[in-house]
Amino acid sequence: MFAICQYRCFGCFLCDLALARGEYQLHVTLVYMTSTTNSAQGGPSESFPEYFKKLSADYARQTGNSTRKVIERILQELQPSVTPSSIIHDNACGPGTATTAIISHIGHEPSLIEATDFSPGMVDTLLNEISTKNWKNVRASVMDSHELTFPDNTFTVSITNVSISTFQDPLRCLREVHRTLRLNGLAVVSTWKRFAVSDLIHTAQQAVRPDAQLVKVPRAEFMEDGYLQNLMAEAGFPSGSIQVWDISTVIQGQDSVGLREFMLGGFTASARAGWTDEEHARWEGAIDSAIAEEQTKNSGIKMEAWVVTAKKQ
Repeated sequence: MFAICQYRCFGCFLCDLALARGEYQLHVTLVYMTSTTNSAQGGPSESFPEYFKKLSADYARQTGNSTRKVIERILQELQPSVTPSSIIHDNACGPGTATTAIISHIGHEPSLIEATDFSPGMVDTLLNEISTKNWKNVRASVMDSHELTFPDNTFTVSITNVSISTFQDPLRCLREVHRTLRLNGLAVVSTWKRFAVSDLIHTAQQAVRPDAQLVKVPRAEFMEDGYLQNLMAEAGFPSGSIQVWDISTVIQGQDSVGLREFMLGGFTASARAGWTDEEHARWEGAIDSAIAEEQTKNSGIKMEAWVVTAKKQ
């Protein structure tokens, strides 16, 4: 099986923090076997699969509903492309963020949603939602986006929401999206253009320790104008069918409280690696100051995303 990360946090930031600690193994088998964090390092004490199983239940709050806001904006822009008769793949679905947004957008279930994710914990969370809501046309399963098991020409719409940069081989995944779409089927792929959480953490790091080694953002090329568009073309989508736009959303109120909790939590421990006790004690204030500055500038925490759509022809 191909090695990927599809734990569906913010589209790579949690894995970046683990990479900064030297703990995250890109090969999924090694993740399941060896990727653990002990409490002395400030992170979760269980394995990544167990941690993300717990995260799935609180995913919306911990992400400030940012990925939900992105897909809601996309669905508004796509009208009337996603309809009650659509057969949809929610690719790397997490706890069903796009699935629930689609049903809310339409007002009821479409003909079919196949939701897939590599994290069993995320899929289990969606399966519980399916059972609770008694949805009849939604199916959820554990599946590798590099090797989708669906037949060719299955879907009328495929959505990959804020996760494409987390795949080890994004091009291979996009080719799978192309393969499983029907003729004239629509691919919708989004990725961060500005990920405010990393900016805020960098600001806080520098406030406490000006010489701090800033947590890097991997796959930064996906934030560049044209990168995802070119990748879609390389995956087989005709250039003339590709459309690109950017959207922004502002995280406010309780959603911003959730983001703050994430930034103060154990998974940002690598941002403070090697600090003194006095420096650690200043972290909360530095985060609050960074958030306050961001809120003054943007009336909240501003996130921006690229959205690329393309049709199979």
